[in-house]
Amino acid sequence: MKVLFQIRPGYRDGPSGDSIQMFMTKIHLERLGVEVDISSRPDIHLSEFDLIHIFNCTRVPEAYAFYKNAIHQKKKIVLSPIFIDMREYYRGRPDRLAAWRAENILRREMFQGSHMLLPNSKKEWEWIKEILMVNTMAKVIYHGVNPVFFEADKSWFIDKFKQQDYILCVGRLSPIKNQLSLIRAVKDLDVPVVLIGPVNNREYAEKCAEQADGLVKYIPALNQNELASAYCAARVHVQPSWFETVGLTSLEAGASGTPVVITDRGAAREYFNDLAYYVDPGNPDSIRTGILSAIEQTTSTTRSSSKLKSYIREHFTWEKAAWLTLEAYKQVLKGGCQSKKQEQVTTPFFYSQSYPLPRIKGMPV
Repeated sequence: MKVLFQIRPGYRDGPSGDSIQMFMTKIHLERLGVEVDISSRPDIHLSEFDLIHIFNCTRVPEAYAFYKNAIHQKKKIVLSPIFIDMREYYRGRPDRLAAWRAENILRREMFQGSHMLLPNSKKEWEWIKEILMVNTMAKVIYHGVNPVFFEADKSWFIDKFKQQDYILCVGRLSPIKNQLSLIRAVKDLDVPVVLIGPVNNREYAEKCAEQADGLVKYIPALNQNELASAYCAARVHVQPSWFETVGLTSLEAGASGTPVVITDRGAAREYFNDLAYYVDPGNPDSIRTGILSAIEQTTSTTRSSSKLKSYIREHFTWEKAAWLTLEAYKQVLKGGCQSKKQEQVTTPFFYSQSYPLPRIKGMPV
């Protein structure tokens, strides 16, 4: 079997959850005997491929171009949507809500026209059915965790940055990830905060810097081994996002043995059950309380973080994700999923462009 993975341009320079999912799925599918190529070209000739797997529909024009090229060449299509209900987040911003709804017309066409959807959670699949009214076949495939995180050692990060026992947040700097509320929630705790990740919104990053007061250290990017050390050296990892389909960085933190504080929005509870501290992203007091509870855990004699690490090791592996993905491919190629009639869409749509990594005044690198 030969499969083509299609993903946004710049996936190498701007790695995120979608590219990590893609790369790890590729590695483990190849161990199962599947031949996998990757392309960001919307006009690639597809005759040599049995199936096209598209990752991430967030940036609609790119994903839609991949989809239309596959439809034109009469190829089987599997889609990992990474679809999120944006209605709460865009409440009070009618222009962005309208643009998102316009984009959803094309998302619905893609989802309804694909042969199989592979959402990362049951919650994501519920959003797709409720908002887009799609009835395509779907198989929920949970994310895995790179084994490097289970063997995390804090010594590299401490030696490199001379810091430990901090509040850590890994993820792109963006209003969606809500780092500004995190900074405001812990300003008077006298505990250092470390932010790791690319800048997705420069104006927002500058607002974070204004609130930093010397307690926030910003690190643009680390590789997987370095990230594992950063997680391990932290007192707690906090992800107070407005939503999460997975919370991949929180999975990585938990695998590294670090207590996890995470948003109560989205699919987090599917992944962490009662082994994490859940917070309301719109309530700084809730974020603060969750962090204090997790910090208290790190000083207690009974640490549930070891239970979380074992739970993640048992339930969330890329080997399992790849095996389930291969089963989906086989079902599609056997004709177990019917393609749907394509819809013609002419509604305009828009998307936000990512920003390069700047140095942010007020946050030492």
